[in-house]
Amino acid sequence: MSRLPIGRQIREERQKKRLTQRTLAQAAGISTSYLNLIEHDKRPIAGALLNRIAAALGTDAGRLSGAANTRLAQDLMEIARTHAGLPTAEPEAVLDFVGSAPAWARAFLQLHRSYREASETAAALSDRLSQNPALIELSHAVLTRITSIRAFAEILREHGELDELSQRRFSGIIATEADALGSGARTMIELLSATPGQAAGISPDEEVDDFLVYHNNHFPELEDAADALRGLIGQNDRITDTAIAARLESRHGIRVTAMPETADTPESGVIRLDSARSAVSNRFLLARHLVEQDHAALLSDIVQASPLLTGEQARTTGRRALANYLASALLFPYAPFLAAAEDWRYDIERLAHHFGGSFEQTAHRLVTLRRPGAEGIPFAFLRSDPAGNLSKRFSIPGLRMPRYSGGCALWPLYGAFRTPDRIVPQLAHMPDGEHYLLVARCVAKRAVGYGEPGTLFSVMLGCDAAYAPRIVYGDLFGGSRAAATATGIGCRSCSRAGCPQRAYPPVLAPTPR
Repeated sequence: MSRLPIGRQIREERQKKRLTQRTLAQAAGISTSYLNLIEHDKRPIAGALLNRIAAALGTDAGRLSGAANTRLAQDLMEIARTHAGLPTAEPEAVLDFVGSAPAWARAFLQLHRSYREASETAAALSDRLSQNPALIELSHAVLTRITSIRAFAEILREHGELDELSQRRFSGIIATEADALGSGARTMIELLSATPGQAAGISPDEEVDDFLVYHNNHFPELEDAADALRGLIGQNDRITDTAIAARLESRHGIRVTAMPETADTPESGVIRLDSARSAVSNRFLLARHLVEQDHAALLSDIVQASPLLTGEQARTTGRRALANYLASALLFPYAPFLAAAEDWRYDIERLAHHFGGSFEQTAHRLVTLRRPGAEGIPFAFLRSDPAGNLSKRFSIPGLRMPRYSGGCALWPLYGAFRTPDRIVPQLAHMPDGEHYLLVARCVAKRAVGYGEPGTLFSVMLGCDAAYAPRIVYGDLFGGSRAAATATGIGCRSCSRAGCPQRAYPPVLAPTPR
């Protein structure tokens, strides 16, 4: 997708600050005429100049560059592509719409979210009504009561000559049936109210997704806090469980015991680790408890300062996401982790073994390596359960992770379920001609007790195929595009003709496979 026009943002911000073009141009070290061209989007702007203009306006470069609006434009494009009834939107038209009327664009997205939530709730209620015997019986009872009340009411209306005794008898029947109807309706409402999923404009999880994308899933202040905490603990590359537990007890008075986990929490002074869980899961859990104790104020400050997290539930979820980020930064220190990733050509399993993490934890950390001047390969991230429910999505330019629909069935994200504990690489050829290297693996989280079901997920990373020579999984394709698999993002947005996995007709005009 093309970039959002930045000039309009600069002009509006300058006018808000009551600055003239000449004043801002002088502060940024450019001519007034050049600033005029920038404000009318006739000259591109980025890097140092954008930072100077942002500093002169007293704002951050991310706000001027429209990072949040870029996500908004991507969401609108996805909605257009996944709904057959909507016209196909050109990227430039969407960018112009978002750039010129961001409030209306957000309102449109909010309307779509409300429609989607309402549709899902109606479908869930319909499904529950059709499958629950109690609700079916109540539905028939309610209809029977309504019919009875109507019949006796018509008798009273049409036969005014009834004697007083008959009138009292029919009125009593109506009252009794009305009481029964009310009771049945209340019971039905109680049963239906237990159905999960209530209509809402945007879920807390979606707000947190927007929050992470706005920050490019990189938080320098949390990286600095992790480095400082690692120094206090006195360990570098690999922090042991013992060191974390010692810090929890000496600094916060919280004791860690290797016993079956109960309801004990850090607030009770005890953390009980269940030995049935994997060692890497327990280590990450301890790290998260530690950062939540050591940096509670920092986590809360970042969450409270964000306008993207509007509700208490979203802020709570966002705070947990930041705590997980900080725990990851503590266990996988930025500089050593990036150096190892480059040396070992992003071999996820080798990195996981060296730093003591799981496949998913290591993949998460690779996505956050976005420090300016010391960046890793930009990866997209997506997780799916066996039913195809997508979570923990993070997109990169060109490779959008689906938000309102399932991903392409030909992705290794789904193929990995057929080969548990084996990495499945794929060179994906998109309908627009772009190539991406996708890497997926099925990960199992075993049950912690007898009779408890385990959980199964597939985790996928993706990046531009141009980075394939730097990645060990790219060797499988030897730099040749001939081994590429024709894929898409999702059925409705994919224009490939003759795809054997197609589930829905394409919105776009078909193109040859």
